[in-house]
Amino acid sequence: MAFAIRERRQDVVAVLALTGELDMASAPVFQEHVDALVAAGKVQILVDVAELSFCDSAGLNAFIRGDRLSAAEGGWLRLTGAQGHVARVIELSGLHEVLTYRPEDDEALRQRAADPNSLGSG
Repeated sequence: MAFAIRERRQDVVAVLALTGELDMASAPVFQEHVDALVAAGKVQILVDVAELSFCDSAGLNAFIRGDRLSAAEGGWLRLTGAQGHVARVIELSGLHEVLTYRPEDDEALRQRAADPNSLGSG
């Protein structure tokens, strides 16, 4: 399955839904997208990985790089929706600790992104 990014903006949060495989070939595409968001001042980024079928170390590094880039501007990058292989890779790599990702928070993150009155630092 080809990698794709769907973007929607909820007030100050940019929500990116990823599909396909995030790997060495597609990670630069994701990084460019995050770079453009941060350059435009969108530094709170919620990445929905529910439809991501594969993620390798290049994808994990892209998430870390995106979080560091947005954090340098006062923002954050958070993941939501991980399942199957992707959830396992996130857990085994320790990325869930770096990005403070807890699967039980998925619904709360999605609601927060949809409700501009609940936004703040995360």
